[in-house]
Amino acid sequence: MKALLIARREFIMGWRTPLSWTLVGFFSILTGWMFFSLLAGWVDNLVKLPAGAVGEASFLEEVVLRLYGNIHFLLLFFAPPLTMRLLAEERRQGTIDLLWAARATDAQIVIGKFLGAWALLMCLMLPTLLYPVILFWAGIPDVAVVASCYAGLVLTSACYVALGTLASSLTENQVVAALLGFVFIMLSWMTSWLAQSVDHYWLSEVLHYLAVNAHFEAFTRGAPASYDLVYFAGVAGLSLYAGVKALQSRNW
Repeated sequence: MKALLIARREFIMGWRTPLSWTLVGFFSILTGWMFFSLLAGWVDNLVKLPAGAVGEASFLEEVVLRLYGNIHFLLLFFAPPLTMRLLAEERRQGTIDLLWAARATDAQIVIGKFLGAWALLMCLMLPTLLYPVILFWAGIPDVAVVASCYAGLVLTSACYVALGTLASSLTENQVVAALLGFVFIMLSWMTSWLAQSVDHYWLSEVLHYLAVNAHFEAFTRGAPASYDLVYFAGVAGLSLYAGVKALQSRNW
């Protein structure tokens, strides 16, 4: 219950800062520009090709999947600013002592902060729900694929926010927390690049599994497996556990 109260407080406080509104506006502008650019590019290519040469599958690849792939990439840059103040600012100002005085455990504090920031990041993506509405209105029904893409974005966001929460628990400086969060998230991307350059089969498979890109792509294909869910739950859970241990280090 205390974790939910902390999450509610974090969510409300998040909207009282100019940063959240700035990120929402900037994110909406970027995603809107990408959507209409991809759509316009597809229409231009369609006009140049013979009739019947481009079908629904081509539209799915050229517009829908590229759009949500780009949104996923943007989260790499938007998640760290939202999470940088979660614990770093509380520790710097000493307000975290009030949470401890209210008998909130370290786990409740970390989980509450994580849930509040995750909800903020979900709100960041709410304007993108307009794009599938436009597509459906235009008569292009890819409901299952779009729903799967959004499920992948929600789970990926949980991992990024958890990694950002961990970064914020390691320092009292918000800028350092943002940079650490970006590095942690970037490492989850780089393992896929390392997997391609490794000759050893099993090592390549392990690195491929550790890459967040591979698991998100499974959702864009509309065919997520149980091990994809295990990956997202594992990364988020281990990151939050490490964040709790970082808070507990004050007693060491």
